[in-house]
Amino acid sequence: MVDARILHTTAALREAVLRLAADRPVSQITVADVTRAAGINRATFYSHAVSPGSLLADVLTPELDRIREDDADARRAAVEHGAGPDELAAITRRGINAVVDHVTAHREIYALALPDTADASLHRLLVDHFTVSSAMHIRGLDPAVKPEIIDEVAAGFVAQGFVGAIEAWLGGPRRSRKALVETITRSFPAWWS
Repeated sequence: MVDARILHTTAALREAVLRLAADRPVSQITVADVTRAAGINRATFYSHAVSPGSLLADVLTPELDRIREDDADARRAAVEHGAGPDELAAITRRGINAVVDHVTAHREIYALALPDTADASLHRLLVDHFTVSSAMHIRGLDPAVKPEIIDEVAAGFVAQGFVGAIEAWLGGPRRSRKALVETITRSFPAWWS
């Protein structure tokens, strides 16, 4: 059983880093800022994280992991039931929608963090997450339709493009999330579904 103090501290750190990261880039958030906002000391902070950027990544990662797991489960079930290309494309669109929902829910954070050249922790988090997700997707493609590619290179290419699309959307003129989903969906390679 987890100690109630640990749960309280974890919740306080989560709230503090999310609040701070919505106001300024992660590179401008100090450990002192987080400890003050969470009402904890430095030693306690360092028992949970190595930096504000790593703490923020640790807070956001489980949400992204759930999206990946849901997408993989849906795709696996669809393939087992002999789903056609349209159904698989719909699953991809649902996964993209879920990621865009996540980004939209944390819009202020990502808008400040992704272009932050002094701390690339969230950029790296998204690229790594989408690279793993893309590699899983590519490995699950029907060999009859999958082109001859280097899986890891294709996964990295797709992941970097996905993060670039999100960053451009956040930094550009206001466009709907629906337009973002549509643009990302249409930008995937033809063999993706």
